[in-house]
Amino acid sequence: MKKLSWITGILTCLMVLFAALGAVCGAIDQTATDEDFYGGMSRTAVAKYLGVENDPQISAKITGYIGMTDEEQTAFAGKMAAFMAGETDVQPDALNENERQHMLDVRAITQGAANMSRTYLTIAVILAVVSAWTGAKLKGSIKPRLIGGLTAVSVIMLIVVNVMNQVTSGGFEQLFIAMHEALFTNDLWMMDPATDILIRMMPQPLFEQALLNGANQALRMLMIVYLMLLAVYEIVSGMIRRQLKKGSN
Repeated sequence: MKKLSWITGILTCLMVLFAALGAVCGAIDQTATDEDFYGGMSRTAVAKYLGVENDPQISAKITGYIGMTDEEQTAFAGKMAAFMAGETDVQPDALNENERQHMLDVRAITQGAANMSRTYLTIAVILAVVSAWTGAKLKGSIKPRLIGGLTAVSVIMLIVVNVMNQVTSGGFEQLFIAMHEALFTNDLWMMDPATDILIRMMPQPLFEQALLNGANQALRMLMIVYLMLLAVYEIVSGMIRRQLKKGSN
């Protein structure tokens, strides 16, 4: 019985971790396909980058820096979001060839994240069912589930705190560079503000805010998924307990 308790705890821990991975990948996909990321969020980040947040001429200065009016960027954002979501293969005309190739790489990563999100969440459901089967034999004990769940949450929180510390302590730039070096096999992401509109549209504050928003989004998604997994666990374990009870009579 003690061995079964350990197995249930480990399965529960893995269930939560895979759910968290699914939530993170889902948040990446949603951020990259969000029209506002390339529009309103971009202009807000540029204003912060230029230090003109309270300037009466804020719109004109953002437009002058990016080289695109608010209306033009809104149209650009719609096309870019549709491209990233795979709804079209046509990229905005404002991008040069290097930028187009880079965004193809980014879209491949985004679509990969969407696929991994579905895979991880499917694995989490399977683990919920298996842990329900093992947990049903523990005569209703919730201790293994609590220990497993708390262990997984502790691991997740340590990762989140570490990432947030990187952002707030000024280490985001190193994190950003390391991430790009790991994800891309070319140097197309190393852009020049003089020739590439994407880097003017997407200064560091945009990615910092996107990371914070994505983390909040992933945590909300994880909570929803976790509640659903608990429901699956309770339903399946209840069915198994009833079957075991019938078999013992």
